[in-house]
Amino acid sequence: MKTVVQVTVVLSFVACVCFAEEQTVVDLAAKPVKVAMFKNGVGLVSARVELPEAAGHYRVRPLPDATLGSFWISWPESISLTDVKATQSETTKKIPAATVQELLEANIGKTVDLKIQETWQRVTIRDIPKRSDEPFILPRQENIIPPPPPPTRGGLLLIEDAMGVRGIPRDWVQEIRFDANSSNMELERPMLENVIEFTAAPVKSPPSGPIPVILTYLAKGIAWSPSYVVDISKEDKATFSAKSVIVNDLMPLEDTDVELISGYPHIQFENVASTFSLASLQQILERARSPRDAGRPDIISNVMTQVARFDKADSAPAPSMPVTPVEGEGAEDLYFYELKGITLKKGERGYQPVFAAEVSYEHLYTWDIPNYIMPETPGSQPDGGDRQVVWHSIKLQNSTGRPWTTAPALTMKNGHILGQDTIYYTPDRASTELRITQAVAVKAEQSENEIARERNAANFNRNNYDLVTVKGELAVTNYKDKPIALKITKTLTGEIQQADGEPAITKLAKGLRSINSQSQLVWTVEVKPGKDNALKWSYTFNVYVRN
Repeated sequence: MKTVVQVTVVLSFVACVCFAEEQTVVDLAAKPVKVAMFKNGVGLVSARVELPEAAGHYRVRPLPDATLGSFWISWPESISLTDVKATQSETTKKIPAATVQELLEANIGKTVDLKIQETWQRVTIRDIPKRSDEPFILPRQENIIPPPPPPTRGGLLLIEDAMGVRGIPRDWVQEIRFDANSSNMELERPMLENVIEFTAAPVKSPPSGPIPVILTYLAKGIAWSPSYVVDISKEDKATFSAKSVIVNDLMPLEDTDVELISGYPHIQFENVASTFSLASLQQILERARSPRDAGRPDIISNVMTQVARFDKADSAPAPSMPVTPVEGEGAEDLYFYELKGITLKKGERGYQPVFAAEVSYEHLYTWDIPNYIMPETPGSQPDGGDRQVVWHSIKLQNSTGRPWTTAPALTMKNGHILGQDTIYYTPDRASTELRITQAVAVKAEQSENEIARERNAANFNRNNYDLVTVKGELAVTNYKDKPIALKITKTLTGEIQQADGEPAITKLAKGLRSINSQSQLVWTVEVKPGKDNALKWSYTFNVYVRN
């Protein structure tokens, strides 16, 4: 009797296990409800899954390509999630039959007419036997790629007619004729999909209706690309318009809320796959240990990230145009533009106006003169410069109530394009300069020449240096028909002795450990039109040059 009881218990346990293994899995799809995106191709996705019941075993697709440490699942307190795992699920996908051989496979079990070696025959397609896949020997080395499995279907076709069932080579069939209304034009192909599986159980009485589960993660493949148009048709106010192009290579968006983030993104592990993914551990570890690429960013990388370049505000905000801008808000050092209900397929690009406003501006001409002298190099001598380039720019006052992110900007006037350059990150109530074009009607010349030299004037680190006196000369002629405001910036190595025009002189930190210091001279002056009003200034400085 005791033995019977034990057997009954064991059988009951096995039955329970079998019942648990046969538990129905409910397939669900995660729908993105909010995406916050930077300009560098990284977005924070919030996807929503609605569980039809509080208890059950669920499979959620797809498993996102999240970055390291960014994948999180949240659920209400009324339920608990257990056995959460990333795995693969085998599913089927219907595809159109594109060859005669695929039409044969799609119509297994159907009675059709086949042209077999030039003869039409009425037959029933019984089967196209599958090959047996030989299993791979595991474990194997990670760097060894296994050979591909043999084709799913073999080369044998089983058909049935009045004579019985027979097998023929599949490639004997030249044509197939059938009733399109009763035959299949599609066939099913197996596919593996990365999914999330978990078991849900109620903790307390759940609310009625679907139960939300939120997946939050960072992923690459979505970005926004801003750009501006500055219209200076009015003399006192510029119309400043901003737009964004959403680049979506990540996932389909359907009625999704979007945030466009202005600010410099610091995502340390943006190139490393999440550990909650099916990437190999070795790959994750190698990418996590790899240092970031170092290098000097060019203008393209600037507009895809953030570069701050602005002046302090010195005037009250100007009134905005009566337009309806995209709503936004600031948080710490970032600003979020909010867009509602965006629908965009994967691979599509969306055009989104952001805001437009009138801002104050003024014309400004700039002439930047580089430093020609490198006295720390043996044998170097002062080198005179050629004719310089004067840029026609405008100084814009940001009074829009939101920051301007780094982006390309077109300058227009009366429907004509004047130029394009980069507007750099400019906070609200600050100002920035935007280049328009080279001022060909403003002629600027500069030269630097040695006028005195004292041999072996000093000894530094057991090296003899001459003390050279250099005289620089500036000449600017305005051939326009009206005065211009000109800002001249000159960087030089050495000690300033004299400078016409009373420039603002700033000692630069660059070169503090060198024999010679570096200085920056800035002149701001009005240049009247005509040769008779040409500007001519000079400056002198001393510099130690190794002999």
